[in-house]
Amino acid sequence: MELVTKMKQTFSPKPKRESKDRLNIYTISQLFNQLVNFQQLVKSLRSFIGKGQLIRVDVVLDCIGLAIDNMMQSMMYDRHDFELQFNRIKEELERINVRCSDIKIKSLYPRLIKMDLVINSPPKELTLLSIQAILEGITNEPLRLIVEKTKGKQTKIKIYSSNQFKIDHAVSYVGKDGNKVSGDSYIYENFTNGQTFIAISDGMGNGELAHKESSEALKILKCLLSFNIPIKTAIQTLQQLKQHSNANERFFSLDVCMIDRERQRATFYKKGATPTFFIRDHQIELINLAQLPVGVMSDQDVDHVTLDLQEDDILIMCSDGIVEQYPDITDLEHMILGQVGIPPKHMAKNILQTTVSKHKGKIRDDMMVLVVEYKRQGVSQAQYAS
Repeated sequence: MELVTKMKQTFSPKPKRESKDRLNIYTISQLFNQLVNFQQLVKSLRSFIGKGQLIRVDVVLDCIGLAIDNMMQSMMYDRHDFELQFNRIKEELERINVRCSDIKIKSLYPRLIKMDLVINSPPKELTLLSIQAILEGITNEPLRLIVEKTKGKQTKIKIYSSNQFKIDHAVSYVGKDGNKVSGDSYIYENFTNGQTFIAISDGMGNGELAHKESSEALKILKCLLSFNIPIKTAIQTLQQLKQHSNANERFFSLDVCMIDRERQRATFYKKGATPTFFIRDHQIELINLAQLPVGVMSDQDVDHVTLDLQEDDILIMCSDGIVEQYPDITDLEHMILGQVGIPPKHMAKNILQTTVSKHKGKIRDDMMVLVVEYKRQGVSQAQYAS
């Protein structure tokens, strides 16, 4: 009943407030996106736990309840924030004599701002800059404005987060003995909160079973994070799920990097994972955390390391199949430094091929290399469309 009441409060129409009706449409569209994520979460949970495995029902229900609670909190917040910002934008623009015939707020998520304005007379450059200053003051972040279309006395302006930074990434991998199926899995996902989720998981052993275990674990993490659940809570939930369904005592590593592009920082979480190679100015720093793999303990703390990022920083994440081929890790570091300066796609491929060639092409374990480069977008803050 509580869930039904919350949904009624969130999506009930307000006939006297046209802006609320319109904004509820955007809120509902966000709900459908979350429902798709919820469907994927349930599907991945079923596959991850497996048929006939012993697991406490309360652990699964806690996971599902956590997702639902965060989904509803997000919906309630979005509805309030959309309406508040809609009225504030309209009032602030009217204060500088800019009359809007239409305001469409598509996203107010930090660093993922997306709005359309239709104003009643084409703005001069000074007016456009004034509009930008007002909107940046409301959203508290730099924005990019594009005058897309002018028809008669109306002008359409598209507003986006400036997104000054981007991430280029590439992955190369091979299964043991050259098999196409690898026990190593990876995931790369951009979330609506402006963060990028990058992770590698190495399943115990090789082949189909190891791949299924590691890939479903990453899918569950992705789904939980899509509901704005804190990363530490998501990892702890995954640990509990594995611990209480681990009849065969199987484990897997977890190597996670969360990047906040505009705040220019990266946070690392590791569970039985190899070091991450952090490269800046042709110098390597190893990011390492001594943590047991997922499945060993359900109540293990989740430690992390956070680093500030600069333009052209490079992160390299590897499975143990790569690192263990170098008894002296400095040899791997020197080889990696020799690849700096080429695109991530070629860098990942060269690191993998060089490692395989160390043993005359014999591949003793699953191998995976994930290369991430932090770059500046280089777009102007305000511009006219051609």
